[in-house]
Formats: sequence, structure tokens, C-alpha cells
Amino acid sequence: SAKPSSNPDELERLVTVFAEAGVDCIHCSQRRIWEAEFPDVDGESGLNLAGWVKKLSGLPTISVGSVGLNSDFLGSYAGEGSQKRDISDVIQRLEKGEFDLVAVGRALLQDPEWVMKVRYGRWEDIQDYDADAQDNYF
Repeated sequence: SAKPSSNPDELERLVTVFAEAGVDCIHCSQRRIWEAEFPDVDGESGLNLAGWVKKLSGLPTISVGSVGLNSDFLGSYAGEGSQKRDISDVIQRLEKGEFDLVAVGRALLQDPEWVMKVRYGRWEDIQDYDADAQDNYF
């Protein structure tokens, strides 16, 4: 998978350019929001891309990547679906301030009421993702 950098030092050089240019917020997309960006780095192995970017730049970040789903987006192009995934870890990271906002894509394509279902704890009503949802616009 393509990553913007292979270690925190490289990432810091990159995000420093954005911060110095006056960027207000950085949208950090990765395949799976729950995965650590640098799992081999001691002490910070749990931070995802948005967490690292925020830590290194001091800027607010938006995190995205298979939110609420158990697989990344690439399978959707092959017609594969994805089962729903608990987002309690995403909520905990958001509450800890690891990142500032969360973007949601495929889950909303499948179920335009996804946000309301999450808000009111209606987890059982959330639909699994079907790749055919890419053909529907609500």
C-alpha cells in the first residue's frame, strides 16, 4: 500500500511544509482507520496516520479509512461487500484527541441514515456494505 512516508521523521518533514504554508487542517486517508501508521515505533505504535500528522504538525486532522466496515475500499471495485465493524475504538480515539474529525464514505453510500443510527446506538439497524451501493445516490 502507498504511504506518504516510511517513518515519523519523513512524515514530519512533509507535514511541516503544509503547516508552514498555512494549511488549517489535514485530511488523512488510510485503508483502515484502526491500523497504526508506524507499528514498529516504540511508545506511539497505536497512532494512525491522522494521529501522527496531528502530533507532528500541531494541526487539526480528519481521519478516514473503512470507518464502520471490516475491509478496505479496494474490494468494492471488484464487487465485494464488507460487513459492519464496531466503531467504539474510533470513538475512543476521537475522544482522546488523537484526531479531530472522522470522515465516512462507503458506510453512508450503503445507508444514508448511518449517522443517525450511530448517534442513537441503533447498531443492529446498520447495514453491511454491498458494493452495488456505489451505483446509488441518495
